[in-house]
Amino acid sequence: MKVYHDSEIDYLSIDFTDEVESKSVYKDGIIVRYDKKGHVIGVDITDSMKLFSSSDMMTLQEACTFLGISESTMRRKIRDGKVKFVKEGKDYRFKKGDIISIAA
Repeated sequence: MKVYHDSEIDYLSIDFTDEVESKSVYKDGIIVRYDKKGHVIGVDITDSMKLFSSSDMMTLQEACTFLGISESTMRRKIRDGKVKFVKEGKDYRFKKGDIISIAA
């Protein structure tokens, strides 16, 4: 895995593999890159310091999108104690810093 941050343009890139990008999806400042088989090969974040400088929490869906995993995979990680969370009613919430640690 490779992590690259360009502080001049405040851009963070996390490459999980060296595969060739076939498709990318952009939403709310996060770009998820896929190979031709549909596997997540990397994540790019625009305005990364703005996104990570606060102690805001992420929803289950936001965390899954950031990590490029399904909700069922994230629920297994929760059940196995591999990710810290806070439960608000039936909803899971995650600290952004914890999710970044998982990605790294």
